[in-house]
Amino acid sequence: MASPIIQFILDFVALVIVWLPVLLFFLIGDPYKRGFYCFDESLNYPFKDSTISSLVLFLVGVFLPVLSMITVEWIKYSQGRRGRYLPQKLKIGKFTLHPLVIELGHLIGAFLFGAGCSQLATDVGKYSIGRLRPHFMDVCKPNLELLCPPGVSPTKYIEDFTCVEGDAYLLKNSRLSFPSGHASFSAYTMMYLAIYLQARMTWKGSKFLRPVFQAIALFLFWFTALSRVSDYKHHWSDVLAGAALGITIATLTALYVSHLFKFVPEDRLLTGDTKMDQLNGMRSAATSSEFSPMKSVIVDNIL
Repeated sequence: MASPIIQFILDFVALVIVWLPVLLFFLIGDPYKRGFYCFDESLNYPFKDSTISSLVLFLVGVFLPVLSMITVEWIKYSQGRRGRYLPQKLKIGKFTLHPLVIELGHLIGAFLFGAGCSQLATDVGKYSIGRLRPHFMDVCKPNLELLCPPGVSPTKYIEDFTCVEGDAYLLKNSRLSFPSGHASFSAYTMMYLAIYLQARMTWKGSKFLRPVFQAIALFLFWFTALSRVSDYKHHWSDVLAGAALGITIATLTALYVSHLFKFVPEDRLLTGDTKMDQLNGMRSAATSSEFSPMKSVIVDNIL
């Protein structure tokens, strides 16, 4: 097994590998130049400002899950009722990393890795397909009188045209409709948050507290996705594809990249209070005859 330092370096390199292409797409990406049909009403909607700006999407999508992880993990650690793995303190030279910091590094790192995969998959679709946004005509303003004169077939496909006016960024952005980046990013971040809360927020004081938080997260995603259609930023199929992409990657990341649902041996659990001692005894009884990760997870959720 690689040392913690080597593992950290490799994980950091993996994050860079995922996020660097996303940055390159944004800076120098050139979308596929797709044409349009004469009299295509789906491209003639007016340009509107976004209800949910990209900045708000990023801030809420990143900081809400990260702050939730910090809060939940700190509460579980401070109360000594964790029931899941926390690594031992790690010494790097003269510095000693607290086990809670190491655990948060694993959780947040997995979250950011999945977010990068989701965004990269979205950008690959955007730039390779180049679907025109519903407000494309309003931004590009091609000379339709020349391109589509009276009597021309409505099925005539126009590829050779020039945009009369428009900001360079808006013109590039108007070709990036499929899939919806807002839908995929909000779906990934909020779905991952809902899965995280299901796995780690195991407090039994209220039956509805956790579902309320999960519902809020999913409602934020739902509102964001709907706003992309009402703002004429995307066709409904763009939003559907983006949402499916984000949800799929969030689920795969939570199950196979993070260790949210992985079984942990007893000797790596936090101990120190009566409830934890009882939990260890219950786990030993549950697994004495047959090893079962599912039994362990059920016992973990008792406290």
